Amino acid sequence: MAPPDSRVKKAPSASFTSNLVAVLGGQVSCSAVALILQACYARFLGPAGRGQISLCLMAAWLGVLLGGLGIEYPLALWTADSKEKSSQWLPAVFLGGILGSTVACCLWTAVYWKWHPAFLKGMTPGMALIVLPSIPLCISVTYLMSILAGLERFRLRSGLALSNQAMGLLGMVLLVLLFGRKPEVALLGNQLGLLIGFLVTAFILRDFLGGAWNLRAAGHRFYPAVRLATRGQLGNLATFFNYRLDVFIVNYYLDPAQVGLYAVGVLVAEALWHIPNAVAVTLFPRTVRTLDAGAAEFTCFVLRQVLLIACICGVALALLSPVLVPLVFGARFTPSVPVIWLILPGVIALSLAKVICADLAARGKPEFSSIFAVVALVVTVVLDLLLIPRMGIKGAAIASSATYIVQTTLLAIALKHQLKVPWKSFFIPTSSERVAYQLAWFRLKSRFWPAPAPGLGRVD
Repeated sequence: MAPPDSRVKKAPSASFTSNLVAVLGGQVSCSAVALILQACYARFLGPAGRGQISLCLMAAWLGVLLGGLGIEYPLALWTADSKEKSSQWLPAVFLGGILGSTVACCLWTAVYWKWHPAFLKGMTPGMALIVLPSIPLCISVTYLMSILAGLERFRLRSGLALSNQAMGLLGMVLLVLLFGRKPEVALLGNQLGLLIGFLVTAFILRDFLGGAWNLRAAGHRFYPAVRLATRGQLGNLATFFNYRLDVFIVNYYLDPAQVGLYAVGVLVAEALWHIPNAVAVTLFPRTVRTLDAGAAEFTCFVLRQVLLIACICGVALALLSPVLVPLVFGARFTPSVPVIWLILPGVIALSLAKVICADLAARGKPEFSSIFAVVALVVTVVLDLLLIPRMGIKGAAIASSATYIVQTTLLAIALKHQLKVPWKSFFIPTSSERVAYQLAWFRLKSRFWPAPAPGLGRVD
């Protein structure tokens, strides 16, 4: 009998660029579908309904972080580097997912139906009920995507991520058209679409997952999996709160309508992260394979390019957002534009942090990300409590931007220490890179602004 993973094998070694193009292409496609989904939320539900959706999604993803136990890290690592068959360690991973999902669902039940916290005001019992099964569903999707990343099946991963997004959009639109413009209906439609996408992904990986349910074989690898996962899980939780704690605090001090306005501003600004996220996903397995073959120099090269692209895109986004936001989301979301301007410096800085975290994790040092995420969380809490009551969603944007800059600075210091390189290696292009930039600019300029033919326009 063939081994469980005989049909889904690790992809042959491909160039970093080809993998990056595959991941980035998938992320751009997913972001286009996600933008349509968010525009539908905004147009169908308005700021208040969009804010309620944000609260539900943030609650669900907090449950995913708690219930997933951070096991996606050893899952991707073992898939990328392990010489063992997946059936020898995969049961331990899935046992952790089952136990974690159960605990997270119990915690959510207690928080919403027993505690009734003020920072969840505006979330109806129907929405809370939809969040409950969303937690194990999203954990399962996360695990499957980690497997595909470890296998370096980036094209397949991108295609499945796109199909998941498309199914979510289709499900949301269909249910809203059938049952009315209610946040509960929109949320349920999105989750039903995600369920269909998950089933498709699991079917494609069915041979790789064949031995996952042999839970009797999970014992000898369960504790190593959890121990490895917890090295980065504290950082994952702290990072989540760094990114999303302001949503709950805005809802606590203000209302769901302000949450909706703030969420749209953050969504637009964080569009800059598509390239750094794609780079981080692609860099992780490459660094694992090439630690002693120029990985440090390559990471520095990548950081320089990510910083340049983030700065250019950030300036363009700042200039275009006053036109694009009302056009896409509606005039009611015009107050989201200042949020974009205020949070952009931090978003650009954190573009580097995402790449740095991937490199450190590949070197077996995820604890740096955890420690600095906790430090950044302290900054987040202090600034949010100081600024949001006084400045509203603009204060939340300032607090997030400052926190992102602090976190990136600490991570850059840690990476510099690990790689033992000068600061200019992170930020200053080399002479050959500057020449390449100039050539690229001249080619772009000649393509779109060709020089006039000799004698054209001459007046004698």
